[in-house]
Amino acid sequence: MPQKDPSRSEQTLTIAPSQATRSKQSRQGTRLTQRLASEAKKSGVKQRIADHEVKGLFLRITPTGAKSYVLRYSQEGRRGEAAIGDAAAITLVAARAKAMDLLNSLTLQGIDPVQAKQAAIVAERQRKNASFAALTEAYSKDAARRKRPRTLEYETWLLDKHILPKLGQRPYAELRRSEIIAFIETIGDKTGQVTANRAHAVIRQILNYALKRDLIGANPALGIERMFPEVSRDRILNESEIRKLWSFLEAARANSGEGLAPGQRLGERPVNIVSPAVATALQLCLLTLQRSGEVAGARIEEFSWKERLWIIPADRMKGKRAHAVPLSGLAMERFQSAFKLAEGDIAFKDRSGESSVDPKRLTRAMNRCCKHLGLVNAGPHDLRRTGRTMMTSEEVGVSYEVAERVIAHLFGSAVSRVYDRNEYLREKRTALDRWEEVLRKIVE
Repeated sequence: MPQKDPSRSEQTLTIAPSQATRSKQSRQGTRLTQRLASEAKKSGVKQRIADHEVKGLFLRITPTGAKSYVLRYSQEGRRGEAAIGDAAAITLVAARAKAMDLLNSLTLQGIDPVQAKQAAIVAERQRKNASFAALTEAYSKDAARRKRPRTLEYETWLLDKHILPKLGQRPYAELRRSEIIAFIETIGDKTGQVTANRAHAVIRQILNYALKRDLIGANPALGIERMFPEVSRDRILNESEIRKLWSFLEAARANSGEGLAPGQRLGERPVNIVSPAVATALQLCLLTLQRSGEVAGARIEEFSWKERLWIIPADRMKGKRAHAVPLSGLAMERFQSAFKLAEGDIAFKDRSGESSVDPKRLTRAMNRCCKHLGLVNAGPHDLRRTGRTMMTSEEVGVSYEVAERVIAHLFGSAVSRVYDRNEYLREKRTALDRWEEVLRKIVE
């Protein structure tokens, strides 16, 4: 009879309990404590230990030994499981408190914690991936309620021409300061320094809009100093330059003489230099001393020919306040001829014939005039500056206060401006009539 191997008789065969048995043991057995949570070791199998204080709270232990707290719940017949936190990062007390908060939200507010977390993840992903172009669209709707049409038009041009082609598809939450700086530098080198500065300002405003609405945590465009210097213009035309320019504009208005483009015949519109309408508008910039945008946007309902008065509405004024401009005899004649030429209620029409001409067209025409006449470059605003400077000269003799009111500059303290509604019409009329007299002497 074969003898038993002594070594084999000392071995013990251990059979691991089934998963069902282990699950039952986890439900009925060990009481969950902080010490247990800290000292529990990996066993090669999944473990789940229920908490006896908060129903639905479990300590979950993976086969590798990773431990975390989870909350099982039921809402409207649907079971769910929400992660509470890593057991190595939070205590059992903290896990219980968080689980109770989730259960209260579920009971009192009907908020499913899993759905809420998923929604938050989706929202965060959408926020990060939202394009700068989409943000710009929202900003533009907001800006339309606050800004002047001319400002909005210029911002739109900057966006469409320079900013959106480069940054439009970028997620705005991912824009970095270095990227914005490099972009502004490129515009400055290729297009112009002033344009670059203005583009930076628009980008900063758009990202400020996002910051105020908690769409981003910080504005990367803030803290970037103006990257290119801007020299304030102080161009003033002398009498000889005024005479030469006025003569040229008169010729352009009449389609004759020097106002004709090279090779053109008498009667043809001098497209290559300046049109009769734009020539008239430039003369009016000098006669009235108003901004080019205000002259370019003139409409028939703003005028009282009987009273020789032009009332520029508040929405077309930089200061958002209506401005009364008494018309000298020549200024009124020029406006009336402009409306007659336009054959409508708009003094200076664009090419569509339905809207006012873009003031930039006046600037470009002025540049062509200066180039043709051999003058140092000047713009429509320089005409306004020239007239304003000469108005307070000894020859014209207008006081500083009245001259400032003529060009709609705010005068006096903020309080005084609120209570002082005197339009100084008589004084302004005298000043502009006197300015016309001096101007006629210069150009004749």
